[in-house]
Amino acid sequence: MIRPEFDPKSEPRAINDLKYDELVEMIDVISDPETDEETGSYYEQTIELTMPGARVADLILWPDDWFQDDTMADVDLSPAEIASYVLAWTGKNLRGTEKITLPKIPKSKQS
Repeated sequence: MIRPEFDPKSEPRAINDLKYDELVEMIDVISDPETDEETGSYYEQTIELTMPGARVADLILWPDDWFQDDTMADVDLSPAEIASYVLAWTGKNLRGTEKITLPKIPKSKQS
């Protein structure tokens, strides 16, 4: 569950003690077409401020651009997979991170 203090009506900020399940839930909210723009933007900016370079909206909407790989255009990633790719890409580790096996990160996204 996302903590109540993460209020989409407030200014987005970096969350130093963000938990893995909160990140997954934020990504789920951003991915939901029923989510209003203000809420989606708030969570997207919060993730970006917490994990600079994550580009989570690109990964959700345009995975082929995020991966720089046209074969990823129609990939259907779960919120947990998206969270794990973001964590792998940014080098962050959050409390409660689940170990899941991801497809190999294409060479285009390896640092």
